[in-house]
Amino acid sequence: MKIFIAILSLFYSLTLFADYKSGKKIFKQKCSSCHLPRISGEILKKNFYEKNNTMLNLGAPTVNMLAFFLVRGPEHIGDTNDPEMQKLEVADFMKDYLYKPNRKNSIIENKFLKFFITKKSMKGIVSEKEIDNIADFLVEYKKRRVVSVEKSMLKHMSTKELIETAKKKNKIIIVEAMSKTCYYCKKMDKEVFSLPIVKNAIFKNFIYIKVDIDKTKLPLGLDKRYKHMTPTFFTLSPDGKFKNMYPGAWTKDDFLLILKENLKK
Repeated sequence: MKIFIAILSLFYSLTLFADYKSGKKIFKQKCSSCHLPRISGEILKKNFYEKNNTMLNLGAPTVNMLAFFLVRGPEHIGDTNDPEMQKLEVADFMKDYLYKPNRKNSIIENKFLKFFITKKSMKGIVSEKEIDNIADFLVEYKKRRVVSVEKSMLKHMSTKELIETAKKKNKIIIVEAMSKTCYYCKKMDKEVFSLPIVKNAIFKNFIYIKVDIDKTKLPLGLDKRYKHMTPTFFTLSPDGKFKNMYPGAWTKDDFLLILKENLKK
């Protein structure tokens, strides 16, 4: 009996995970043209509170904004202490709102909602079952999203803003010169940066930036030091002063040593 219960529990867990993965995939396919991927809270605050949305010009909330307002915001849906019931209630709300959009029923606060365009009906575009999966994805979003490498997109943050953020958080800056066609960049993404121990080490003490050198010039004068090898990692002090350069790909252990080395005073 105990074995049966264990198998049943495992099956139930896998079913939930599959729904989450399906929801994530559906969201990307059918929602991401309007709702951008995660943008850090710090950048969002600057965009809305200081720049009046002129920095990002968002026409719809980002995925992390949606997840927050649906699950934990001031007008959130359902009981946060009962995640399974909350998923059902979020799904019901989304079906009603997506099929019959009404700004008066939005869970987005007015100070943000005023910047967004009026949504068109998604009836016939996304099915009720797909909405169930998207609801699962959004309710589980914060819990399942592993603390990620802090990537501040340069198009969203100027050099000045980058330095201000690094100083404020007292974090070392890491700039990775990479290319989408670089085999070793992809290899490190898969074998090193996907590991929680590396992600958490970076998130704790560093601000990490990927720069596609095929499209973007390296910031902070690093282009003068760059030897045209991808990947190359540069470390800078919180005030933007150059510390070290590390050309080439690295193993997990070697990269953790690089991080540790740059934390020394």
